[in-house]
Amino acid sequence: MPEANRKQNQKPESDLGMSGFETFFENPTAESAGPEGQAAATAVGDSYLNGQIAKLIDKMTELLTFNIDQRVETARISNQLIENQRQLVATQQILIRLMERSIELTRHITAIEEKLPAVFEIPAMVEQLREKVAQIEAVEID
Repeated sequence: MPEANRKQNQKPESDLGMSGFETFFENPTAESAGPEGQAAATAVGDSYLNGQIAKLIDKMTELLTFNIDQRVETARISNQLIENQRQLVATQQILIRLMERSIELTRHITAIEEKLPAVFEIPAMVEQLREKVAQIEAVEID
């Protein structure tokens, strides 16, 4: 509703602190408008920018070098890990063979232990057979 009551040529009641705002754009100063002023400002900005660019390039070079070093170290560690895994697999295969041999030896030893009581009885059996042979032949035994 306030827009309907407003007169078109009416100036605002307060200048809102914008006095001289129009002249800022209408009357440019010699420093900023002239070629000498622009060259001086650009030269200072360029030298500052060149210094910043040089610093940024140095930092980027350091980061790239660090990144490459990290990748090389990671590759070396990866190769070492692969080699360690190969050695681990080879060691496990050797252990498996040793365990198989141990099982075979345990079976042989068990078989020998089962036959061992019979071996210990052999001298007694030989003595009994000797006595029987002597009885059959009627020969005296010393």
